[in-house]
Amino acid sequence: MANKDETPEPVTDVEETAEVADAETETDQRADLIRKRDVYNHVTVSTGLRKREVREAVDATLAYLHTCLAEGKDLQLPPLGKVRTIDKSKGDTVKMIHRLVLQKQKQEDEAPAEAAE
Repeated sequence: MANKDETPEPVTDVEETAEVADAETETDQRADLIRKRDVYNHVTVSTGLRKREVREAVDATLAYLHTCLAEGKDLQLPPLGKVRTIDKSKGDTVKMIHRLVLQKQKQEDEAPAEAAE
């Protein structure tokens, strides 16, 4: 059995530093990526509901949207916008493309100007 003093320094410090650097780089590259857990957290904070309730509701909503899009239905989802399904079929190959047209958001400066007219 080897003595603790004779064992070489573990390489884990270098590996941990590299992992942290990789994680930071990945976070920087994916700063504009919204994950499902981000949606859970946002809805939990904005509604005050329990996280379990939010998770069930969000998962059910996403599953329903997936089913509708898979069936080729268009979605009208204010304030997000409209998701249109485009069928690109060639022979036996079926390819469905979904196009999102974002709904324009009213800016606060425009609302009073419209009310004054």
